[in-house]
Amino acid sequence: MNGKIKLIIILSVTLLLCLTSINILLSYFTAKKAAEISVANNALEIAISIAESMDVAAYERFLENPERNEDYWKIREKLYSAKQNTAALYVYTLAFEDPKSPPKVMIAGFPRDNNPYYEIGMDCMVPLNQIQRAFNGESYFTGKIDDPHYGEYISAGTPIINNQGETIGFLSIDISTSRLDRIGDTVIKNSIPGFILSGLLVIALLTTFVLIQKWYNHELKKQIGDTEETYHTEIQSLITSVRSVRHDFANHIQVLNGLLKLGKHQDALDYSNSMREEAQLLYQIPIRSNNPALSVLFQTKTLAAQSQNIDIHFHHSDSSFEKVLPTDLIKLLSNLVDNAIDAASELPKETRKIEVWCEENSAGYRFTVSNSGPVIPPEVKEKIFTPGFSTKTKNHSNNRVRGQGLYIVKQIVEKYNGRISLESNEERTTFEIRIPS
Repeated sequence: MNGKIKLIIILSVTLLLCLTSINILLSYFTAKKAAEISVANNALEIAISIAESMDVAAYERFLENPERNEDYWKIREKLYSAKQNTAALYVYTLAFEDPKSPPKVMIAGFPRDNNPYYEIGMDCMVPLNQIQRAFNGESYFTGKIDDPHYGEYISAGTPIINNQGETIGFLSIDISTSRLDRIGDTVIKNSIPGFILSGLLVIALLTTFVLIQKWYNHELKKQIGDTEETYHTEIQSLITSVRSVRHDFANHIQVLNGLLKLGKHQDALDYSNSMREEAQLLYQIPIRSNNPALSVLFQTKTLAAQSQNIDIHFHHSDSSFEKVLPTDLIKLLSNLVDNAIDAASELPKETRKIEVWCEENSAGYRFTVSNSGPVIPPEVKEKIFTPGFSTKTKNHSNNRVRGQGLYIVKQIVEKYNGRISLESNEERTTFEIRIPS
């Protein structure tokens, strides 16, 4: 069981760490994705604003003759000014030939000088799925693009519409993703309290399981102690009964020996026949039950009763009575049967009788111990389950306090939400216990 508890601890801690890690990773990637979408939408709004302010007629003239002419420089300066006034890395126009070919950069917003920033008609790294949207005249924005020449950025584009409502190109804008990396760092920093909390939860979980394990070990030791004590009592009872039988056997041998020496053979034969009948009762002792504890109890109590010439009979069903702990079951019936033996032994031998029933039905368990013996008066019945109360005299051969035993019986019955009843008349005294299923 300790191995199972350790396995549960390991699995629980591992599961908790995995769930915490997954939660942090999801938070990280969700935050970055949300930031990407936010940046892309912002870039798209800027692109739409710039496209609406363009000189569409000049751009159409440029497309008819795509060279560095006056229309080219006019639009280039306009795009450069827009770049300067926004957070854009680059602002440029694109032309799309077909939905499967990379778009071409036509005019990019750079200062008016002769530096070779780009070539008119150079390829652009817009993803294929966004190219298809653009070719259909729809706005687009990309995820993070890793360009070995221009670095990491997000691109967004919107159609450039002429006066006839036709799409003559696209106005695109690139936004740096350096802020996204800072967002990732921020998420990790914000997750530190979560890491600490998760660590505290792991510690709390480990502490809880350690305490549970200690409690379990304590209860297990206690139960083992109760079991040892219960079975030790029954074994002692069995040893006492065997000693009594051995003592009686020695007396019987002496009587037979004496009768034979006196030549009273018929008397010796009659005496041996009575011994044989008594021996046959001992042969009938083995009683089988589906509950091993009951089997032990039946054996010991049968010997104890027969040693006092008490006729005892056990009636039991095939139930294993597993809902009651074996130690509780032994304490329950052992105390009741011992009381019955004490009471029956006060009567003449021929009237000493005990009946024990152990049964199970739809309502639960029923245990009944009935014995011949003196009537229990009403005033005693009211006190009989009180701890320490006893009806036995101090000089009785058995110093066990019967009242204490009945108090133990009552405690066990209450433990299982059962009830105990007592009936006593001139013929017999009966204790009945009912434990619900």
